[in-house]
Parts: sequence; structure tokens; C-alpha cells
Amino acid sequence: MMCRKVMPCVRIWSDKCSSKYGRRRPFILAGSLMISVAVTIIGFSADIGYLLGDADEDHRNFKGT
Repeated sequence: MMCRKVMPCVRIWSDKCSSKYGRRRPFILAGSLMISVAVTIIGFSADIGYLLGDADEDHRNFKGT
């Protein structure tokens, strides 16, 4: 759902961009950095929840492979 609202705005901004790196590359770089940060946060979400006050009994321990 968010993509339907964000992508047209990004397309308009990138079409108006006059960077020395091109019109699309700065947006691809920024998007990939944001995705990297988001995936890292998702990976550490249990630890972040614990640091923010999540009690031990509120989560289960992962015993995967």
C-alpha cells in the first residue's frame, strides 16, 4: 500500500534530480541503505524489544536450526 503512494513521489523527484551521479543512482543508493537498516533492525528486533523493557516472559526463545 505504501508503495502506491511513495513510488510516484520518488519518480517525480528523481526526474527532477540533476545530480552529477545521474537521476536514478542517488535514489537507488538511498533506498538500498534504508532497506539495509530496516533488515538489520528486524534482525535485532528481539534484542531491541528487550532493551526497551520487554520482559522475559513476553517472548519465547528461538531454538531454530
